[in-house]
Amino acid sequence: MAERVYLEYRLDENVIFVLDHRTVDVFDAAVTVASGGRCRWHVDQLGVDAKQTRRGTKLTIGLRTADGGIHVNGDRMILTVTDEQLPQLMAFFDRAKAARTISR
Repeated sequence: MAERVYLEYRLDENVIFVLDHRTVDVFDAAVTVASGGRCRWHVDQLGVDAKQTRRGTKLTIGLRTADGGIHVNGDRMILTVTDEQLPQLMAFFDRAKAARTISR
């Protein structure tokens, strides 16, 4: 059986990323929608897209497509992170991707 991994990364006072074994949850306390500002993906289905902007790096997190993109349907989170936040957050996603059982 694979080792159970638990990891948290707090982006700011509102946004918390949690890797709990093979599930990634993102909680955003600033979002007031029916889902409560929470999105959840299995590590096998997690997609992350990063694009540089003038304000930092724009991350889109959601359901991964076969070609490596992000589905336009379903839960997605879009946020901009600073250059200081990016390395730790990408290390978090690298740990999540390492927990995958499939490769694409």
